[in-house]
Amino acid sequence: MGNTSIVVCGTKFDIGTRVILWDEPEGLNGYDTSRRVTKIQDRKTGKITNSVVEGKRYGSRVWIGTPSLTKLQNIVTQFFLHHSGMYRAKDTFGVLHNERRLSVHFILGDDGVIYQTLDLMEKAWHGGSNNPMSVGIEIDSRAHASKYPDAYDEAHCKKYGVGPRKKRIDYVQKSWMMGYEYNDKQYEALIWLGVGLKTVFPKMGEMKFPTDQNNRIIKYAISASAAQKHCGLMCHYNNSSSKNDPISLDHYRLMHGIKTNDPLFSSTFLVADTWKDRQEWLQVLGFNVSYSSVIKEFQKYAGLSADGIWGIKTGYMMDLILKERKLR
Repeated sequence: MGNTSIVVCGTKFDIGTRVILWDEPEGLNGYDTSRRVTKIQDRKTGKITNSVVEGKRYGSRVWIGTPSLTKLQNIVTQFFLHHSGMYRAKDTFGVLHNERRLSVHFILGDDGVIYQTLDLMEKAWHGGSNNPMSVGIEIDSRAHASKYPDAYDEAHCKKYGVGPRKKRIDYVQKSWMMGYEYNDKQYEALIWLGVGLKTVFPKMGEMKFPTDQNNRIIKYAISASAAQKHCGLMCHYNNSSSKNDPISLDHYRLMHGIKTNDPLFSSTFLVADTWKDRQEWLQVLGFNVSYSSVIKEFQKYAGLSADGIWGIKTGYMMDLILKERKLR
């Protein structure tokens, strides 16, 4: 399998899954300070300009005295998640490192391989005000299915050497959007890494996402102070209102997989493809399925437009409410 360890303050910690380090032949070296000139096209005007990037793409955490593992364990409190918008880790790294002068500790490829680009003692530039206390990861995915509807068709999968993905509705920053699901290999690797980070950094606590007063996972930006104080898992959209990554993430699969040390923990997304499935779950929630208007009643209850049609938004809210009430 090759190396299965991450590096923290120069020390290796085995996490049980493939990790390619920055100094391996296939590695993505976040310590590279060489000058890069890249042609950048403005998305609005189409104008092409040269972008020049050089020097360090990372900084130093706030240390008192000489850096050490013990001191780092008192600093790092968060595992911070992004989606990359790219198919492959090398392309993700190229955009971050060579074009944007940014960095992230880990990049997770479509094949479940984790690339570590920097020792975790470094402060990577990926999450603004959360950089000092976080470990960041980019999860490879084209992400936005509405923007790239054919991103995982047969031609693109063959061209980029990736597998197909399902589309899934999500509700992020209080807006509906369509994303691509992450694959099983990525969840397995994320869980392995999450378990490892939880072990190395006890202040990450139970590795949970921010939640509101109703114990619902928050998928929008919270205050800067709350974002910085949170211990555990954090999404980019929690610390910035202009971000929506990582879209279509199965938060519960990741949390429960880490909690139970089970990288094979399966999807928690609701399967309700047939009317019989939907009847069963509606009954669980206390709705009388003998009424023809039962879907409209549920939609009103869920805060949706009551059109009586079981669409993807209705399925999303059923999944969310069942998890919220812990009835599955």
